[in-house]
Amino acid sequence: MTDVVALRPLSPNRPAANAPRPDTRPPGAAALWFVRTLACAPFLCMLPELLAAATGRPDAAAALSVSTADVLGSASLLCFMLMLAVTPVHTVTGWTWHLPLRRDLGLAMFATAMLDLVIAAATTGDTFDGGVPGRIAGRSFLLVGTLATVLLIPLALTANRRSMRRLGSHWRRLHRLVYVVWGLVLVHLLLLFDLGGPFRNALLMSVPLALLRVPAVDRWFRTTRTAGRARALRAVVVVLLVATFAAGFVPAVQSFVTAGRGALALQPEGN
Repeated sequence: MTDVVALRPLSPNRPAANAPRPDTRPPGAAALWFVRTLACAPFLCMLPELLAAATGRPDAAAALSVSTADVLGSASLLCFMLMLAVTPVHTVTGWTWHLPLRRDLGLAMFATAMLDLVIAAATTGDTFDGGVPGRIAGRSFLLVGTLATVLLIPLALTANRRSMRRLGSHWRRLHRLVYVVWGLVLVHLLLLFDLGGPFRNALLMSVPLALLRVPAVDRWFRTTRTAGRARALRAVVVVLLVATFAAGFVPAVQSFVTAGRGALALQPEGN
């Protein structure tokens, strides 16, 4: 078929065909790919230990068991919290360029959590009786973590436009399971670490994200931002919310980086 556009005469303001085209990429495209690249970091960190275990290196299974919780567990929590932050950031700023990260980070969280679960179940050894099912159900924290991961499966499988069209209004109802997963993740960390660092970090990250989902707070931010009102008050609130989130996020990142270095060097912290 003849290209109709090609038959149009050039207008005075229209560039020639061989003229360099302006960059039409959205302003956040580089940031999107930067975050997507970072989401691959936990898999790269675990690769040396996975290869060591596959080749039968002595004590590789024990090292893998330590690293999977430190590296993949930390990474899945970070991906999950960043995914939950996508909507609040839109509420506060009105930005839209970052919205694709909601799906990308959700899938990254699912992949890391599932790999974490599989490795943990396969490398626990004789700690629990009854094989892999016994290992999963052997302790309450592992059971809660397993349930949270299983609930992610329908969310990951329907994280596409085709599923949105097919499920219609049911799609949104289904994806409200993310709030159940959110609660299970916090319970899992509480059972595993009591009130220690990982649970405290997750709680600090969760507080501002949950607060910005309260309908009255969400509505206030949207209406005042659109009308250009209460700018000073909004700025103060945002600083407090960001500071609270960062108080949990920064230590979680530091924990992941330390564990990731150990996994890359085949020297996990627990060994």
